[in-house]
Amino acid sequence: MTYKAAQEYVLKLNQQRFAGCNDWRLPTLEEAMSLMESKKHGELYLDRVFDHKQRWIWTSDHHSEGAAWVVLFDVGNCNFNPVGYDYYVRVVRGG
Repeated sequence: MTYKAAQEYVLKLNQQRFAGCNDWRLPTLEEAMSLMESKKHGELYLDRVFDHKQRWIWTSDHHSEGAAWVVLFDVGNCNFNPVGYDYYVRVVRGG
């Protein structure tokens, strides 16, 4: 989904109190990068405990007005991309 759709998705989760909580958010770049593994597990630099369908995820960090940081588990790094691109969402809580 686009970055705007991701933000709307998080808002909806909080309004619905998903899992009894209303403090869901997109992870920071640092939080998302903490999931990155130093070697591939199958096709991704991501532990097998996590869903491997989510190859690229949005973060809450912006690079500029029209770009946000994403974590790319297939290539093992992060980059900023236009907010109109489609990536997956992996929400977190707390902070």
